Amino acid sequence: MTMKLFNLSVTLFVFVSLISGQEPQADSQCNTDFARSLVDQQVAESRSVTETDKRIQILIRSADFVWKADEPGARLYFSEAFKVASDRYAELGFERKESKGLLIQSPDHRFEVVRSIAKRDPAWARRLIDQLLKEYEKEAADRKDLDEDRELQSIMQIAQASVKTNPELSMYLFRRAMRYPADFHWLWALYGVAAEDPQFADRLYSELVRNYRTERPRRMLFFSAYPFARQRIFGVDKYSYGGLVPAGLQPNAALQLEFITTFLNRISSFAADPASGEIPGESSFASEPVYMVSALRELEPEIIQSFPTLLQSYSEARSQAYAMLNDEMRKTLDSRDKIAESMGRTFEQRIEEVEKADSEGKLTDSMIVSLITWGNDQITEKQFSLIEPWLDKVKDEKLRTETISYFWFLRSKRAIRDNRLAEANRFAAKVPELEHRAILLFEIAEVQLKDLNETAALYQTLADVRKVAASGPESVAKAKVLLGLATMYEKFNHTFALAELSDAVRSVNRLKDADILSKSIFRQIQGKDFAFYASYQMPGYDLESTFKLLSKNDFDMTLSNARALDDKYLRTLAVIAIAQNCIDRPKPKPRAVDPK
Repeated sequence: MTMKLFNLSVTLFVFVSLISGQEPQADSQCNTDFARSLVDQQVAESRSVTETDKRIQILIRSADFVWKADEPGARLYFSEAFKVASDRYAELGFERKESKGLLIQSPDHRFEVVRSIAKRDPAWARRLIDQLLKEYEKEAADRKDLDEDRELQSIMQIAQASVKTNPELSMYLFRRAMRYPADFHWLWALYGVAAEDPQFADRLYSELVRNYRTERPRRMLFFSAYPFARQRIFGVDKYSYGGLVPAGLQPNAALQLEFITTFLNRISSFAADPASGEIPGESSFASEPVYMVSALRELEPEIIQSFPTLLQSYSEARSQAYAMLNDEMRKTLDSRDKIAESMGRTFEQRIEEVEKADSEGKLTDSMIVSLITWGNDQITEKQFSLIEPWLDKVKDEKLRTETISYFWFLRSKRAIRDNRLAEANRFAAKVPELEHRAILLFEIAEVQLKDLNETAALYQTLADVRKVAASGPESVAKAKVLLGLATMYEKFNHTFALAELSDAVRSVNRLKDADILSKSIFRQIQGKDFAFYASYQMPGYDLESTFKLLSKNDFDMTLSNARALDDKYLRTLAVIAIAQNCIDRPKPKPRAVDPK
């Protein structure tokens, strides 16, 4: 009986907390004038921040903050930020940083500035993008690998972010990118746009197919996945290029017909051109006929089932494509087919292969690792139970440790999706890395937060997160987890949230030049002849959003915590985030005057 009363009291307490947290507390200091003076003071102090990347971020935030009240001043901030970013690029080019042995691309600060300007002055953003593209065209010939079209990818990211707020700007930027050769980033862009506005994505797709109708067949295949709402493109490169299909996106017969017709016409025109036979394959890629033949073979069942009127055109194109194959191309096609067959094996086939190799003494570490790294989001609980006995057979100790950790991480995520929270918690406890385990526990807490009957369990889950963080050494991971706790608690217990925020500030202050603003964590499984990488977002770990969220309910205490940050750069960002609430907060309605 005592436990039942305790659970009921906690439930009622959280329910009251949720209700009371819906309206921000009135605060006389939180007004436009005070916020302006607060930010002006911080910006003045931050002038001594010498690192140009940090200076750019401060200028961007400052410009965003003062735009409504002082547009000329904001433009000066933006202009200065763009100049600093351009100078930095001229000196350092594209930057990378190392994290756990991985080289990670740093953002292009020039486009970070343009992205913020685009929200305020689209015309200005267009002019800057045109300027950057002229510079890109001068350098493009000397670019290699991932840097070949970084500017185009950045432009498309801005276009994608503008789909809802400014579709006109979005379409302008996409059309600007269409002036350059097609590449894999269009696959990601289409699915990204479809998640925001499927109708816009369909219009964009039709325009892309028309625009690139004379492109190399290999590059045209980047547009093959979207109309079928499939993860991977058609052709021999399908396991090299894939995108996350948005929930609810359905195959579109009209767009399928448009793509297939255009692709068949392109094969015919390519085969009819005498010069086509002399066109070499692009660097690191097979010859064009290999892509044509492999894609046609995959498209055949689609055409037979859904577009029988195209069968004659298909037969002609297939004959033309096969006629262009020489002996070397046929060998390449056979080799790629074998690779595709291996990559496309079902889970059952992979398990069977592992069992057979083990019985013959031919079992390799990569065979075992591939059981969890291939199709990891689709592994079922039953399949996890079949994989588990094989993990200890990984010979390399470091590889075995990495593989086992990732196994329990994925198994916990599957249990969360299946709403098996007790098992998810048990699996998460087997993940040694602080940030990775915290992600799982926060996901469990999000599910528990939706059910008042889970209140006691919710508190226990977050207490477990706190315990895990406290047991670890001072690190960026620990500070981020504490910020995550503050964000999570703010959803139902503001007092606890403030306590965690204070601890997070103390943790940050113990670190030197910490990369506390990063929102991603990386998973690496490195074997002798292979490597696997995965990236996960950390919701609620962002310093700025945490301070902004908590200050909605308590301006003074949150500001006090922001001012307690020793790092001038982080302090400035936190204060600006808090002050933004005072600008965005709706003005109180004037009280009605009693006529009596």
